Amino acid sequence: MNITRDLCDYLAGLTADRLDQDLLEDIRYKTLDWLGCVTGALDKKSSRAVLEMARESGGNPQCSAFGLPEKTSMFTAAFSNGVLGHTLEYDDVNKIAITHPGAIAVPAALAAAEYCGADFERYALGVTAGYEVMIRLGAALNPSHYDYWHTTGTCGAFAAAAAAGTVMGFDGEKLSRALGIAGTMASGLVCVFGTDAKLVNVGNAVSNGLKAAVLAGKGFTVPDDVIEREGGYAQAVSQTRNFKYLCPQDGDELRIRDSYYKIHAACGHTHSALDALQKIRKAQDFSWDQVESVSVHAYKKAVELTGAFRCETELKAKFSMPYCIAAMLVYGEAGLMQFTEEVRSDPRIHGLKHRIKVEEDISYTEEYPILRIERLSVALKDGRKWEEEVELPEGKPPREYIRAKFLSLAGLTIDRDRAARIMEQVLSLTMESPMNRLGDGLRGELNGG
Repeated sequence: MNITRDLCDYLAGLTADRLDQDLLEDIRYKTLDWLGCVTGALDKKSSRAVLEMARESGGNPQCSAFGLPEKTSMFTAAFSNGVLGHTLEYDDVNKIAITHPGAIAVPAALAAAEYCGADFERYALGVTAGYEVMIRLGAALNPSHYDYWHTTGTCGAFAAAAAAGTVMGFDGEKLSRALGIAGTMASGLVCVFGTDAKLVNVGNAVSNGLKAAVLAGKGFTVPDDVIEREGGYAQAVSQTRNFKYLCPQDGDELRIRDSYYKIHAACGHTHSALDALQKIRKAQDFSWDQVESVSVHAYKKAVELTGAFRCETELKAKFSMPYCIAAMLVYGEAGLMQFTEEVRSDPRIHGLKHRIKVEEDISYTEEYPILRIERLSVALKDGRKWEEEVELPEGKPPREYIRAKFLSLAGLTIDRDRAARIMEQVLSLTMESPMNRLGDGLRGELNGG
């Protein structure tokens, strides 16, 4: 049995009749959500650095790097868009795979569609294939893979290759070569979390996946079982290797349906606790200065990555559960505006930091990553106390929320009229809509119209 090839044959067999109207609409909204993250990040220091590098390197005018007025090379655009889409830590997630599939599948499929002159139908199939590989491979390798490797960067290279290859119309044999080539480029370390280098993992994944697809299309050779073979990718980077996740079965739902939109602008490992705190705040009337203590019991990975109070930078604050909880207590939410330098210096937040404790519950660790259980308790100075447990964070909001989220993020860098026009362009895509036209329109709106 060749697991990699069988998966690629399955992907090559995906046709538009698998994409019902609700899923097509969700792909439009996933595209909109990703574009909101890109647009909201345009003025970030890291984004300016990446766009400056893209401008300096130049290249054949093949694809849109959002933030630049003219097209650049496909690989440069892919890297830049990959970085910007993940900068705000607000892009969608899959819990079991421990990954951000939209940050990879959307820019990879979009770049490939511009490169090939594909329509929305081919783009939608590419996005679907990217999600499928990202989620299946992440689930197969985790949780042990995530001890050292950033799944979005590593599995993302495979997912980007699948997305691009599908847009390009590859058969199973070409797709398996694309994934094989991606496997030897797949990288990204967990130890860089909380720094700008985490974004490089994502940019590389999108760009490398596209390179793998192009090389496969030009006849490059590679073993066709890179993932599961002796000495292959899975053996190199994981002790888990649940290959059943890589084997589609008759009647399987497409994995793209298993992704979740982010409600809070922070690391996903904080979200169950933040949802728990929101539930308490909605049910009870109290203010931040009445709080005596907050305790969180969580799974081990959440404690390791987010358990300490940190706020020296925006990224470090987003990877700090105590900071996020303190910000929500003071401001009522953990949105983008709660991570500005001014808010991170708020003495009210710093006054709460010693009252918030995060520790592991071994029983929760045993359920991870299938569940992301976190239990939060709030004790007030007058003796009142409440507790909430959340098994999985909220991630399926009404589409009105996603539209509002997009307008809010886009409003950080462009005016509301341009944001509204972008939203209209994306949500009105039909199966025949040329994606080059969308790219041209988006570049115009993001560079002053």
